[in-house]
Amino acid sequence: MNRFFKSVILVSSLVVIMMLLLEAWRENLNMDWQRYQRKYKAELFHRAQTKQDRSNAGDYEIKLRQIVLPKLGRTDRCVTCHAAIEDSRMRHMENPLKAHPGDYLDTHDINTVGCTNCHDGQGRAITAEAAHGRGADQFWEQPLLKGPFLESNCVRCHANPLQQTPHYNYGKVLFQQRGCFACHSIGDIGGVKGPALSDIGRASFHTKMPIPQNRERLLNKFDGNVNLAYLDEAVTEPDAQPQETLMKKMDLTEEEETAILVYLKSLSTERRAMDIGVSTAQTAVSTAATPMAFSAKSLSQVSGGSAKGYIVFSRTCVACHTVGSGDRVGPDLKGVTSRRDKEWLKSFIQFPSKKIAEKDPVVMPLLEKYKTPMVDMGLTAEDVEEVIKYLAKPEDVTLASTAEKTGMAGGSAEKTKRETAQADIRKGIALFQGKQRFLHHGSSCIACHNVKNKAVFKGGRLAKELTTAYSRLGEVGISALLKNPPFPLMREAYLEKPLTRDEISALAAFLEQMDKEQRNQQSNHDASKILLLGMAGIIALFGSYFVWGLNRKRRPVNRNIYDRQSRSKKG
Repeated sequence: MNRFFKSVILVSSLVVIMMLLLEAWRENLNMDWQRYQRKYKAELFHRAQTKQDRSNAGDYEIKLRQIVLPKLGRTDRCVTCHAAIEDSRMRHMENPLKAHPGDYLDTHDINTVGCTNCHDGQGRAITAEAAHGRGADQFWEQPLLKGPFLESNCVRCHANPLQQTPHYNYGKVLFQQRGCFACHSIGDIGGVKGPALSDIGRASFHTKMPIPQNRERLLNKFDGNVNLAYLDEAVTEPDAQPQETLMKKMDLTEEEETAILVYLKSLSTERRAMDIGVSTAQTAVSTAATPMAFSAKSLSQVSGGSAKGYIVFSRTCVACHTVGSGDRVGPDLKGVTSRRDKEWLKSFIQFPSKKIAEKDPVVMPLLEKYKTPMVDMGLTAEDVEEVIKYLAKPEDVTLASTAEKTGMAGGSAEKTKRETAQADIRKGIALFQGKQRFLHHGSSCIACHNVKNKAVFKGGRLAKELTTAYSRLGEVGISALLKNPPFPLMREAYLEKPLTRDEISALAAFLEQMDKEQRNQQSNHDASKILLLGMAGIIALFGSYFVWGLNRKRRPVNRNIYDRQSRSKKG
């Protein structure tokens, strides 16, 4: 018996040792990614035509590779298996040794954007099953996306609509046309009868999963993506869960269903990368790049006089002040250098709060008149000096347009200008209403402001109505106001959440469009409104006469008295 047990222990030990050796060999020498890289290395030798090519193939190491993206909080090891992703010679190979399709890597730096920012999946994984993360039995929340659903991640970087995202663009339009905002909210916009959808594209499948009867069918339909399976069930079978839902089934074509799913999948509160690693060539496909300093239509070159003073004034002061165009939030500053002492101007422009605290005799009457106190704008002594030089001789500053600077032809410049303006208007509408979040997550404008336009939801009444803001402030004034808010509450709200230049440009373009549409509506419809009101007044006047005439007495009072007396005598 002792010899038997010793034999069993010996054989078991040998089996365990063999299994450990086999697993060590598999993990260290025969992982899938190692086989892929060895195959890629062999392909490099096969395609080598020169001595240098063979030397490069020999230098290729079989090792784990990864892209670390601290700005995006990602580590992508996808390139460990997809070793040839940037090798255009491998376009006809089978995955994972196939070059990336299309020309996306020409405009997207993979070492800055990574892989999972566009494709989802688990970047840290080193096996295909874990990296793709599909299926209800997986523990990954964001499985790999395929086909048109890849478009849903483009909004992480691209704020403006793209020609390459037709399903997303169509889905966004359908969501509004079908009245989904009546019950559902995205950000601060929408109804409360249905659940909020701001983060529905990343909803955990532990709480958002199709019912058992639909699960297998929908998971097969969406290649194991639980989130897409749930979204499809919610759109096509709204009464599946909960059964007492108020939502009615929509009659959608297959194309419309896909478009809405792509749009819903894009809804996420995750911080956008906002053009990190995205070249202007990619953005220019749908909307021309805007290299302006602070506004979509700003003049790109300033010369003569105090050019720096003009730029500082345009970025920090013009929200409240003009030079020769009348009072705004604060007084017109034309000729201010001749009215005020230079040293006083320097002190007040740089530290206005100090003068206000001291109850300066010049400042207090201005504060009483204009109500809004001037705040410290963080200007240096040099900035203040340049601003004063500009205010002394503003006529010496010369402005050159972008077309003159770049040498663009008139037609091309005008076309680019129109395309840029339209893209900015669309983006501005989305930002104003909160349909698109600001990069630094500041509050949407509609929470406090309102514009009178049928295309825009009604906003708050906490702050000034902005329909004609562009007429009052101009583009430069609006841009400067948004960059350095002079109003205490607004300044506090955006102190740690400043708007980007693109966002400021878009909001300025949006307000210009609202102002323009308001003026057009007034000029086109004022005469017809007056005519209709006049006709309504005449009808009301004659109607009242008619009603009064029906009820008036047709015989004199004494006739009634006579008739009563006659009847009493007969009685």
